[in-house]
Amino acid sequence: MAIGDQKSPKLLIPYYPQEDDSKGYYKVETIDDKFVIDYTRLNVFQIEQLNIVEYWQYLRDSYIHQLNQTQEGREYLEKCWIVKQTKPDRQKLREKFGK
Repeated sequence: MAIGDQKSPKLLIPYYPQEDDSKGYYKVETIDDKFVIDYTRLNVFQIEQLNIVEYWQYLRDSYIHQLNQTQEGREYLEKCWIVKQTKPDRQKLREKFGK
């Protein structure tokens, strides 16, 4: 993708809509920075020096890493992966419905 276009699919943070998706009245504006800081152990000034692609990669990786810490998080990531699939799993379909 060209610069200025949408984020590369590799850099998108996994998301799966849930029933309790209400965000509340207040939004933490720097939560992404907090994820990156905790994951990389860089300070706020150092992350400001990262180029945007590096920042998105660290943000995505930190989010996935945090979700992988719990069973609920791993289930969430699996659901994220499932909804992103565009091609059928022919082997599983054959196992379920036969040839």
